[in-house]
Amino acid sequence: MFKLFNSFSLSKQDFVPFDKSLVKIFICGPTVYDYTHLGHARIFLTYDLLSRYLNDQSLQTDVLVNLTDINQNVFNKAKENSTTYKDIAKFYASAFVVDLQSLGIQSINRLVYVSDYVSSIETQVQELIQKKVAYTAHGNVYLDVSRVKNYGKISQQTRTELNLHRLDIGPGKKNQEDIMLWNCTDEFDFSWESQLGKGIPWWHMQDTAVAVENFGKNYDIHGGARELLYPHHEAHLAQYELLTDSEEPVRAWVHVGLVLSDGEKMSKSLGNVVWVKDLIKKYSSDLIRLYVFSKHYRDDMDFSEKDLERQKPLLDLIHLAKSRVSDTTHEDISNLVRSFMESLDDDLDSPTALANLEKICTEVKNGKGLSQIDYSRMCNILGLHI
Repeated sequence: MFKLFNSFSLSKQDFVPFDKSLVKIFICGPTVYDYTHLGHARIFLTYDLLSRYLNDQSLQTDVLVNLTDINQNVFNKAKENSTTYKDIAKFYASAFVVDLQSLGIQSINRLVYVSDYVSSIETQVQELIQKKVAYTAHGNVYLDVSRVKNYGKISQQTRTELNLHRLDIGPGKKNQEDIMLWNCTDEFDFSWESQLGKGIPWWHMQDTAVAVENFGKNYDIHGGARELLYPHHEAHLAQYELLTDSEEPVRAWVHVGLVLSDGEKMSKSLGNVVWVKDLIKKYSSDLIRLYVFSKHYRDDMDFSEKDLERQKPLLDLIHLAKSRVSDTTHEDISNLVRSFMESLDDDLDSPTALANLEKICTEVKNGKGLSQIDYSRMCNILGLHI
């Protein structure tokens, strides 16, 4: 039985989708004002591995990724380039798709711009106000988190701890931890006219609207980087529960560890990013995938080109095995193939899966048989284009 670590329960759980044959996955996508760095790419590589494995287990996947184009960084970039936010978003969304393709990521079914859901956001915010779980204060609209059952569960925080965070500061807020839904008071270079007032639909509400409109009352996996646990995913779950009247709108919350550079988080603001478009010029997508999968997805990884290059002997072994595949698989290798699959069954334990793959290829090198079917199956799950 496939087990997946659920951030909501802090434990590995048997994964059972709402629909027995279809797994609906929402991944928090990029803010489209710059290129894709390895920290972002690791997230999508992880869910590509997850999707490929689920597909191997006869489960279809519907992977939805939102593209955040309502954001001050996007507006600023448009102003710098004397163009529209739509043009900036379109340019970097296209670059994002090229980067995904260069890494062999094929599992995403839908890419959507959050700006296409503004009317949905407005309707949903009004619904929350009507339900008396959201309120207006000096033009802004906030979610009253005191009305949310188990708020703080995903980030494992008590009400006292939550109250220490200074979020969305503004006059008239009822509670320090209340989440902004619609911002009418800050000055932006772009805003929307609405019944809520002229303003900007806020970050957390953007993702909720996209998920509700595409997936309805529930979906199976919500994914993203671990840093999104609070406040983003905490707010998203609260909003989703209130809009759908469901106690479990999302089956599992799955978070990927950070990619570091010299011990610090890889980020555009720190200027320590490794761009995918540059990395792919030096190394094959197969080598990059082996490198990323050499660490468990929940662990942080400190980027090192030396560590990346250390995957070359394994890649060479995989290539050698391809030239020696046969009609049948030797019993010893069959056991290792089974171990390979069992590793992935255990919360996508890709490091152990790769260790088993190395043993398999070594056995093939030493003369034992590996069938084309078994070889192709493992390469396909890992997304290797040998």
